Amino acid sequence: MFKLYSLTLLFAGSGLLCFLNAGNMQVFLTFMLNLICITMGLYRAISCKKVNLDVIIWFFVYTFFFLAPVIQINYSSYFPNSMPIESSYVVKANLLIFLWNVIYLLFRKKRVDDGAGEAVGETVGEEVREAVRESSGNSSAANHNLQLETMLDTISWQLKTIYFVVSLIIFAMTFALFKFPYFLGHADYDSIISNKSLLLLANIGLPGIVFANWIFAFVEIRKKYHVWNVIYIIVSSLIAIYQINPLNSSRFYIGFSVIMIIYMFYHKKITSGGFILYIFIGLFVVFPLLNFFRFGFSEFEMPSLNELMFKQLTQLHFDAYSNIVATLKYCEVNGISYGYEMLGVLLFFVPRSIWASKPLSSGEAVGDFISGQYALKFNNLSNPIMSEFYKNFGWLGVMGGALLIAFLVNRFESPGRADRYTYSLIAGYLFMIYRGDLMSAFAYSFGTYVIMVLVPSWAGKAGRMQKLQKVKNLGNERREFKGIQL
Repeated sequence: MFKLYSLTLLFAGSGLLCFLNAGNMQVFLTFMLNLICITMGLYRAISCKKVNLDVIIWFFVYTFFFLAPVIQINYSSYFPNSMPIESSYVVKANLLIFLWNVIYLLFRKKRVDDGAGEAVGETVGEEVREAVRESSGNSSAANHNLQLETMLDTISWQLKTIYFVVSLIIFAMTFALFKFPYFLGHADYDSIISNKSLLLLANIGLPGIVFANWIFAFVEIRKKYHVWNVIYIIVSSLIAIYQINPLNSSRFYIGFSVIMIIYMFYHKKITSGGFILYIFIGLFVVFPLLNFFRFGFSEFEMPSLNELMFKQLTQLHFDAYSNIVATLKYCEVNGISYGYEMLGVLLFFVPRSIWASKPLSSGEAVGDFISGQYALKFNNLSNPIMSEFYKNFGWLGVMGGALLIAFLVNRFESPGRADRYTYSLIAGYLFMIYRGDLMSAFAYSFGTYVIMVLVPSWAGKAGRMQKLQKVKNLGNERREFKGIQL
C-alpha cells in the first residue's frame, strides 16, 4: 500500500511539474503518456521485493527522459547540447520514447520469481551432481552436501593470485607515471597514449582487472575471516580506491561498480524501493557534491540545494533526451543507416587503420552534426539506445529494439539463466547501455565481461573438470570397497 501511495504522489507531483513547464498542450500530453508508462513500469519493478533490472531501467527513463527534459524546456530556450527547443521535435521525441516504452511493457514478462540471478548459470555442472549422487548413493544427502557454486566459487587461487599481482603492477605503473594527481583526476593515460584503440583497451582493461581483483578479495573475506584474507582485501581496496574513485573515474564507471556490488552482495538486504532511494541520493547528491572537489579544495564553497541537485539537470550530464532530438534532425538531413552503423558497434575492436570506412559511433556522428550547425563544439556525446535503433532502422527499429531489450531482460530475469555474478555485471552496465552511445557501451560492457567473467570462467573449467574426476574416483573407490565387503 505504501508503494502504491508513493507512486501516486510521484505521478501527481511529476504531472503538475510537467503542466507548469510544458507551455504547450501537445508537449504536456506526450510527456504524460510517458509518465503513465513510467509509473506502470516502476510499479512492476518495486512489486518485486528484491532488486531487479527493471528498477534501473525505469529509474533511468524517468530521470533522463521525463524529469530532465521537463526541467530543461522551462530553464532555457536551448537544450544542454545547444540545440533550440522546438515543440514539434519535443512531441516527436516523446512519441518515439512512448513507442519504445509501450513495446517494452507489452513484451516484458511479469517477474514471478525472486530467484533470478541466483547461483545457477555457471555451476559445478549437472555431471558433477550426478557423480556425487552415484558416489553417495543418496540423492537427498548429495543435494545437502554439495551446494551449487557460482562462477566465482570455481576460480582457483592461482588465478586470483595472477589478478592480484597484475593489479599491483597496474598500481605501481600508474603511480610511477602520475603520482597523486592521478587519484585526484588531474592526470590520465590519455596524456601518454595517442592511439584511440590502445587508449580504449587501457580504459577498459586496467580498471576491469583492478575491480575484478577487489571482487575476488571481497568474496574471500566474506567466506573466511583469516589474516591473509584481511591483508588481501586491504591491499586490493587501496589499489581500487587509487585507480577507481569518483574524482578520477567517470560517473558511469562508479555507478557500474556500486550497482554491481549491491546486486552481487546485498541483493537480499536491499529492497527494490530502497535501491531507488540509494540511487537517487547518489545521482542527485553524492555525484554533484564530489564534482565540486574535482578542481581542488582551496576554492570549494558549499553549493545550494538547487545548484547541487537540480541545476545539473540542465547540463550535459543529462543530455540524453536532447540527443534524441538531435538524432531526429540528423536523420532528416542524412537519412537512416539501415544497420550499417550497427556493424561498427559489433566490430568495435577493428581499428580504423584496417577498416578505413568504419562508421562513427552515433554519439560522435550526431555530435559532429550539432557542432556544424549549433554552438556546441564537442562531439563526444551520449545517444540513448532507442535513438540508436531509430538512426539505424527508423520507427520499425524502435519497435524492434524495444522488443529485443524486453526479450533479453526476460531471459536474464528468468531463474537459472544467469548466475548472480554475471547478472550483477549486466545490472551495473544498464545505465550506460540505455544512455549510450551503443558503440561505447558495447565496447565497455563486452570488454569488462571478458575480463571479469569469461577469462575466470575459462580458467575455472580445468578446476571443475578436476573436481568432477575426483568425485567420480571417490564413487569408484566406494563401489570397490562395497564389493570387497560383500
